Amino acid sequence: MPKLKETTPFYAPGGTKSIETAHSVPIKRMHNGAPILTPIPNSGWENKVVLNPAAVLVTDQLEIEDLISAWRLNENERSRIDRTQGLVVMLYRAQGDFDPNKGVAPSSAGLAVFTPQLELIWRNPKPVITPNKQFHNLGVEDGRCTKIGNTYYFFYTGYYYHQASRSNKVQVCLASSTDFLTWVLHGPIPGDINNSDNKNAVLLPQKVHGKWVILHRPMQGEHPKTMHWATSESLFGPWKTNGMFMASYRYQEFSESWIGSGGPPIPIGDNQFLTIYHQGHYDYEYGREYDLAATILDFSKPGICNVKKRIEPLMRPTGDHEKTGDSQLGVDNVLFVCANYLLGDTLVLPYAGADSRIFGAQIDFNKLLSALTNN
Repeated sequence: MPKLKETTPFYAPGGTKSIETAHSVPIKRMHNGAPILTPIPNSGWENKVVLNPAAVLVTDQLEIEDLISAWRLNENERSRIDRTQGLVVMLYRAQGDFDPNKGVAPSSAGLAVFTPQLELIWRNPKPVITPNKQFHNLGVEDGRCTKIGNTYYFFYTGYYYHQASRSNKVQVCLASSTDFLTWVLHGPIPGDINNSDNKNAVLLPQKVHGKWVILHRPMQGEHPKTMHWATSESLFGPWKTNGMFMASYRYQEFSESWIGSGGPPIPIGDNQFLTIYHQGHYDYEYGREYDLAATILDFSKPGICNVKKRIEPLMRPTGDHEKTGDSQLGVDNVLFVCANYLLGDTLVLPYAGADSRIFGAQIDFNKLLSALTNN
């Protein structure tokens, strides 16, 4: 099968920048930089790589009891959760053996539970969403999860083979659940958002001026490979795109650069949100680098999304785990984030390194917010 078609990105105006730009926000790699989740060698669906997790911090004790019952955890696992005063539920992308009939190693969504400090408690032995629907028959990829009411909404990239055009395509899809184990698959979200290949969709955790908002990144069309936003009266659409609000700058170290959303944006008041996002680059020998960055988005004026501040880069790949991926499926020199949560004044980032393993990082939220405000 053919690969996904790539497009040259649109760039923000202004001069060329350097990726070596320094910033003053310390970042701590948790567990001394060791991975918190790795592939399982004897598992057909996750024996190669695990990557790009969505993650949700759950602290309500009644909800935790319901989840423990739904998952049928044993006494030891229950006891560990009782001692943590909360848990982190992770929905991660996993790939196993290469499927010669599909021409890819299909991606499934796996489920794992951690302490708030990202220590593994329990891992479901089976995937919770498999690539067996027409709208994601090549992969369930790179989801972001946001809780609204008592339901978790999982916006993910549906990677699929389009029979009519005989091409591989991606689209924004939605699934919902109350227990992370059983999912209602709503399929591609309606509206103009999927008129072209689209991915990296994430839902804001609250309405803005009476409407729901998602960030997304079209791969073709006007202003490709830049961050766009869309609005809807309903979480199930139809979604109407409002166009681009932020594009990558050009960097002297790279031949090509682009950006896309990370985890759910964090409200900081007055319809403003702190947002972690990724920067992708090709160097002049077509090698890749993916970094993490941060900004403040301002929706205070109806119909407008202003980018107030940017720190680029916030975090770059270091060490063998982040710089060297699986020889068949991984991508070297990559950091990628689909999740973040606040633990007191600490921002926790579960992230993937080199498209192969999952790690954790911590940032002082107030220092990051101050650096963005004063940048």
